Amino acid sequence: MGHPEEVDVIIAGGGPAGCVVAGRLAYADPTLKVMLIEGGANNRDDPWVYRPGIYVKNMQRDGINDKATFYTDAQPSPYLRGRQSIVPCANILGGGSSDNFQMYTRASASDWDEFKAEGWTAEDLLPLMKRLENYQKPVNNDTHGYDGPIAISNGGQVTPFAQDFLRAAHAVGVPFSDDIQDLTTAHGSEILAKYINRHTGRRSDAATAYVHGVMDIQSNLYLRTNARVSRVIFEGTKAVGVAYVPSKNRANNAAAQETIVRARKMVVLSSGTLGTPQILERSGVGSAGLLKQLDLKVVSDLPGVGEEYQDHYATLSIYRVSNESMTLDDFLRGDEQTQKEIFAEWEVSPEKARLSSNAIDAGFKVSIQSDC
Repeated sequence: MGHPEEVDVIIAGGGPAGCVVAGRLAYADPTLKVMLIEGGANNRDDPWVYRPGIYVKNMQRDGINDKATFYTDAQPSPYLRGRQSIVPCANILGGGSSDNFQMYTRASASDWDEFKAEGWTAEDLLPLMKRLENYQKPVNNDTHGYDGPIAISNGGQVTPFAQDFLRAAHAVGVPFSDDIQDLTTAHGSEILAKYINRHTGRRSDAATAYVHGVMDIQSNLYLRTNARVSRVIFEGTKAVGVAYVPSKNRANNAAAQETIVRARKMVVLSSGTLGTPQILERSGVGSAGLLKQLDLKVVSDLPGVGEEYQDHYATLSIYRVSNESMTLDDFLRGDEQTQKEIFAEWEVSPEKARLSSNAIDAGFKVSIQSDC
């Protein structure tokens, strides 16, 4: 499909939010021309995306397996004994939903309510949470949705380690719960749900759920992948389009030649925590002092752009299991015989294969008391 020079709405960034906005807008109004621009490759029918157990490989920073991820190195921190933190960001259509750990989790209702923002209470948001879910776990409550586009299940396999973990959690005072993602349970353990379709064994990602299907039946959604938005085009203070350049990655190593697409109605920036402020600043939106220092024309003086970044980090615990235990360790290490066996499993019965799980089978939420 060709790409027009002007559309109604441009969405810069094809992560989870961008895919939802693009797909929903295009589907709701077939007369509306929508363009979605993504810096990474198309994830459609990519076995290195849809097979859940391979996600770790996609985050391996080796220049070979990390085509779906790019990395930002933080400044050395005295709190880490001078080490640099690494911030991985998705570089593929679907964003993090195409290469993350596939762990399904929700914030507690109290977290939403503490925003004290109109329209953002847990009660306001629950209908939207339910609308997107195709919840496939054996639980019977009204906090989940059962006919939405995003599949949620236990995955194709649950290892015996999960029950060992739950017993250990119970022994230290963390009881088993049917559902710790019901917005109210703040202290409990469970078999963890995953963004995996139990009927197909495949990862459930935002692009598959919201973009590809619309493009199959309608011609008003335009997708440009391997293209990175460099700046927003302003006329005065009105955004009227974007400029983008080819992404330099293994899928497309072209020279950077800028292309401009105009938007008749709206430009939506959805390029992630790090990408969006970069685009804003290159476009003249940010701290006037910094922009002038970089010889950029100031469109809007917004000192908060690009500041106050916060993140939550994961720490990994390593433990030993018996030699007879079935894990993905040898597969991920590159053992050829193990890889051959596991790939063969997938071809025969993907919904039951070891690759139909992320191998993160159990977990808990712990309520921290104020006097701790």
